[in-house]
Amino acid sequence: MTTSNAAEFKDWYLGLADADKMILLALVSSQLTIHGRAVGLDLSGEKQIMAFKGLNEIGHQISQHIVALGANHKKYPEDVFLRILAEEASSAGLSAHLAQSLQWAKTRDLWQK
Repeated sequence: MTTSNAAEFKDWYLGLADADKMILLALVSSQLTIHGRAVGLDLSGEKQIMAFKGLNEIGHQISQHIVALGANHKKYPEDVFLRILAEEASSAGLSAHLAQSLQWAKTRDLWQK
């Protein structure tokens, strides 16, 4: 995701209601599992391990954020949460996978703006 696309996505995401954020994040998590299948087929050795660890951490961050949104519990501020996802994806070589998953989820016809 380019810097301008990331900024556009962030602005759009911040404008969503919490219920819509939860739906979006569940869709992103689901889409990332599809990317995990590719990681299992296309990578091997240390790159594969690093990617799976990254997917695991991203999934953990997403599921924790969904719970916090739904239960109205303390959570990371939204911009910090998005930065955490981007940083984890970058360190695991998954930036393109995360960007594609975010854009795919955004294009679903589900959002109550």
